[in-house]
Amino acid sequence: MKEGKKRNKPAASGVITLACALALGAGAGWLGAWAADRIDFSPLLLAGTLVLAAAGMMGQIILHEAGHLLGGLATGYAFVSFRVGSWMLLKRDGRLHLGRYTLPGTGGQCLMAPPPWKEDGFPALLYNLSGPLANLLAAAGCGAAAWLCRERAPLAALLLGVWALVGAYLGLLNGIPMKIQGMPNDGYNALRLRRDKASLRAVWAQLAINMAQTQGLRLGEVPEDWFSLPGDAGPTDPLKSAVWVCRYSRLLDQGRYQEAAALCDTLLKTGDLALAHRCALQLDQAFFRLADGEKDAVAKALQDRTLKAFARQMKNNPGVALVRWAGAGAQGDAAQARKERRALETALASWPYPGENEAVRQQLRWYEEKRRCAQNKA
Repeated sequence: MKEGKKRNKPAASGVITLACALALGAGAGWLGAWAADRIDFSPLLLAGTLVLAAAGMMGQIILHEAGHLLGGLATGYAFVSFRVGSWMLLKRDGRLHLGRYTLPGTGGQCLMAPPPWKEDGFPALLYNLSGPLANLLAAAGCGAAAWLCRERAPLAALLLGVWALVGAYLGLLNGIPMKIQGMPNDGYNALRLRRDKASLRAVWAQLAINMAQTQGLRLGEVPEDWFSLPGDAGPTDPLKSAVWVCRYSRLLDQGRYQEAAALCDTLLKTGDLALAHRCALQLDQAFFRLADGEKDAVAKALQDRTLKAFARQMKNNPGVALVRWAGAGAQGDAAQARKERRALETALASWPYPGENEAVRQQLRWYEEKRRCAQNKA
């Protein structure tokens, strides 16, 4: 083979995702053709059928997260939050609260407080696999019901068949070990946790830290040893990297911005990061450079389409809103800066993690002070 251009091999996760999507599409197409021969669809009936088929996707997402919830409760976990789309039910001070939270690439999430860490780790296998297992069991049940009623109730069989396909799609996509946009899925977590104690500790730490933040604690108040991994393991995979990102966020919370900026640069250079973490760190890196006088740092960063899309999707995240506001102000766009400042205040008012809000307000004051000092010197 000649040196020079090398063909990039497609990622295994991309191939698996595409194969699952094609199978879903082929199955839906076959079901649609089968139903068209047996059902006289009026426009209203067709519209209603499509709505119910789409509702099946939401139902499978809820079922997936409910599977995680039941798997966790069965192995000693405690409820922390349950999210579908951007709506989240969370428990704080013994009471349930409704909040808003968005994480690109996820349709929902069930987070729980893990059992205490012991020398041999903690139970994690069932908690991770119970979500995909719930989808696959539901898919089997819907498929069997569709087969039984195919002659007497073809419309019901069609809907049950679609729900079975969606359940199988979500179950396989989450159960086959892989990383999607750098984010490890449930099967990947389960596989890694059986082989690597540092990864097991990383999952425990993320769940424990999330529990503390949900209760309103700031990261500086969380035990320091939660941010360390066995053997001082580095950010060599997305699970371990997530703890390093938490360590970085703790430096921000403590006002140690110079150290935080240095760790941010290091993680972006050497860490195996999930896409969401990489994008968040890239925005923060641009923010630090902006604070040091590079007026175009944020504007240049947002020229990247992926980063721009992330900033738009995460506009309700106070940290992202802070960067957007600072970037607009540095560009001299007073009207846009006022708009972004209102968005920042709205994000802070609605964000479900009070401790994180305080850290962002502290960072805001630090940035404004640096800007005032720079203007006084000019």
